[in-house]
Formats: sequence, C-alpha cells, structure tokens
Amino acid sequence: MTTCPIIESGMTFGPYSPGQCFHIEKSKTYAAIQPGVKMAEFLLLRMDSGKASALWVVEAKSSSPRPETQQNFDEFIAEVCEKMINAFSLCWASCLKRHEQAVEELPEPFKELDLSQACVRFILVINGHRESWLAPLQEALREALRPTIKTWRFGPNSVAVINETLAKQYDLIL
Repeated sequence: MTTCPIIESGMTFGPYSPGQCFHIEKSKTYAAIQPGVKMAEFLLLRMDSGKASALWVVEAKSSSPRPETQQNFDEFIAEVCEKMINAFSLCWASCLKRHEQAVEELPEPFKELDLSQACVRFILVINGHRESWLAPLQEALREALRPTIKTWRFGPNSVAVINETLAKQYDLIL
C-alpha cells in the first residue's frame, strides 16, 4: 500500500515516512468488509522518541454544518464518529491478524505496534474552516466518542478538530 500523498477534501496529506501511513479507506481489507461500513481516510503512526507510539485516525472534510443547524450537525458528528470508530476497530483487528488481507498490506510498523501502550488520537481536518468554528465541533465529537475513549482508556487529548492551517503545523498536509 502506498504512502504517497493522499488527496482528500481539497487537501494533500503527506508524504509520510515509509510504513507510517495506512490508507485504510483504499485498502483490500476495507474492500472486503465495505458494504455498510463507513471508514475514515487513513491511519498515521506518530513516533516520538521516549514516548509511546500514537495512532492517528484521520478523517477529512471539505465543510461542516454549524451547530445551529442541529439535525444536520448531529448527523455530521454521528457519521464522522462512526467512520473513526470503524477505522480504529479495523486497524486493531488487522494488527491482531483477524483479517487475512491485512497481513500483506499492513505496514510493518503497524504490525509491531504495542497495542497495550499506543496512544490513539481521532483527528478531523476540515478544509477552509475558521478557527473560531472548531471548538464546538471538537466538543461535540469528543462527546460522541466519549464511550470509546473511556472504554479504551485513551488520553484527554484523544480528539482534535483542526483546519488546514493547523494541519500544516502538525505536518499532516503539504
């Protein structure tokens, strides 16, 4: 599976170091289970020396509804949440060799990931979004992901909603 740049929602993600990115949305593993299963764009391993590896589940959007449009907003958050949980679940299942296709296509660093120690971050990147609009989205997504975060005992900074400017600062996009 390539780790070349990923173009999604008007943004170019990457390039990343070999083995650090898994384009899960385009994987054979996802293709085998796809009907009825929504998926985030890609998974990214971030490794800082002296710290536990961090798995970033990344979803990209070109826009989002405002909290004032409650029905559309709630549906948007629910869909993003579903995609992120599915991507995380498929990643863990793949690391545990529950999917035959994953043995071939999962990058080595993912296979070697210490699942008991890895940090997980759910990252939503919205292209062209004002920074002042990010906080309500982040809070709503954090609330929707709360059961997953608590069940897996992920850290307090497990959810981030950022725009393309912040994504550049995190070296997610060119």
